[in-house]
Amino acid sequence: MGKGGQHNNSKGSSPLKKTAAGESAAKEAPKVAGTTSAKPWVSPFTPEKIDPRVSSMTKEEIDAQFPTKSELKAIIPAHCFERSLFWSMFYVIRDVIQACCVVYLTHCVLGLSTDPPGPIWTWQWWAWRLAWNFYGFAMTSAMGGLWVLGHECGHGAFSDYPVVNGAVGWTIHSIMLVPYFSWAFSHAKHHRRTNDLMDGETHVPPTWEDVGLVKTSKEGDNNNTKEPKYERLSKDVVDSKLSFSAEGGLSEAFSYPLYGHALTHEHNGDEGFAWLMMWSRLLMGWQLYLAGVTSGGHIGSDRKPIQKGEFPDHYRPHSRLFPAKMYAKVIASDIGIGMTVSALIYFSWKYSFRAVWFWYFGPYMWIHAFLVMVTWLQHTDPTVPHFDSENWTWMKGALAGTIDRPLYGWMNYSSHNIVTTHVVHHLFHEMPHYHAVEATKAIREYLEPKGLYNYDPTDCMAALYKLCENCHFVDSLTDGIQYYRKFQDVPLYSETNAKKTEAVEAKKDQ
Repeated sequence: MGKGGQHNNSKGSSPLKKTAAGESAAKEAPKVAGTTSAKPWVSPFTPEKIDPRVSSMTKEEIDAQFPTKSELKAIIPAHCFERSLFWSMFYVIRDVIQACCVVYLTHCVLGLSTDPPGPIWTWQWWAWRLAWNFYGFAMTSAMGGLWVLGHECGHGAFSDYPVVNGAVGWTIHSIMLVPYFSWAFSHAKHHRRTNDLMDGETHVPPTWEDVGLVKTSKEGDNNNTKEPKYERLSKDVVDSKLSFSAEGGLSEAFSYPLYGHALTHEHNGDEGFAWLMMWSRLLMGWQLYLAGVTSGGHIGSDRKPIQKGEFPDHYRPHSRLFPAKMYAKVIASDIGIGMTVSALIYFSWKYSFRAVWFWYFGPYMWIHAFLVMVTWLQHTDPTVPHFDSENWTWMKGALAGTIDRPLYGWMNYSSHNIVTTHVVHHLFHEMPHYHAVEATKAIREYLEPKGLYNYDPTDCMAALYKLCENCHFVDSLTDGIQYYRKFQDVPLYSETNAKKTEAVEAKKDQ
């Protein structure tokens, strides 16, 4: 692991060389969820298995490895597809009671005040801030499940009644400042086009151009492979693009939110950049995604590419994200957000903004950081493929592009198994969460021996750090199957610039 931005030209970095332990990865993964593996997990979906450029199989033979949706549905017990309004409402009430208990304990039993206990930076002040953060985390454990239930409403998994689904989902998500119908629409697109490099939605990989690199050769001889070579842009070039006073102004700066990543990695080193990448996305990723700034797809609802400077946000009815038929639903989503904002303004006026910040926005930040983390982990790993339009199929996205992971104890219970049953959720989004564990068992027993199931036993926080350290950009959105590449394999700007200076000086001496 490099320090001070030291890079590593390891041959294992190329997406066309991720072959080690590929076919046997599923066999190496422990069968019991929550255990740890001695070796780093490797997805069974290696280039040899799914990429016609390096596989001994043709594209048709590769596609034939994957089962049909009807085949998989047949191995799942039929009752797993039955939805019960009674049980869905039971879980809503359960989660509301959990949240009320946390509020009661915090306010009435512990007597935690929103007023600071003394001067800033004293140990009493630190204890007070820590206590409020613990409250936010506890509310995430209690209310994270409510967010998941609102998400189930958008999938139609909550009940057999669309009106009930819409009313319950709109209420739950509006209270959490989620534009319900708008986000349900984009999330449905995420399910339709999982790990599609152009038409996917949420956590879509950036390209080398997005992160502040320049390609120096189309097909270089880097380690005797056909992977491109890259160099980092200088600070002056990056600043000229990101400066609000530049020609493009604010719009251009927000069109390239990751443009400084390569330079930031060089300045902070491998570990520092990984932590910075992790916490910045956990804290701001959700809000920036809803605003259309980052992580969204590249194709609008009109099937035309979304250009730089266009922001497919979730709030405007005329956003490129939505077709005309979504106009009324986007407005309804905005009304829900407006009602919640109005209530927060009223409570800020009546009790103080600080009280609203601690009681409401603390849990809000924790809940959405948790959701960003789990959705990021569910589709991202250095050995998990992303597909161009020629190679993508719905089943490849659902199986090769989706990962089940362990989550422990109360967090797994309160979040309704959202992390441990995500593969089956992508296969059958209309299935209610209370049947997903049983369905996952059946799916795993069928798919894992075939090498068609992603289960990474790595602890979520360790996996998140691995992701932030190794998943930085892809070579292309349109040229074949892509695996994430990392900045460690790109020479530092300081080294490249020094070599260029030496070359210039050498020419002068001749």
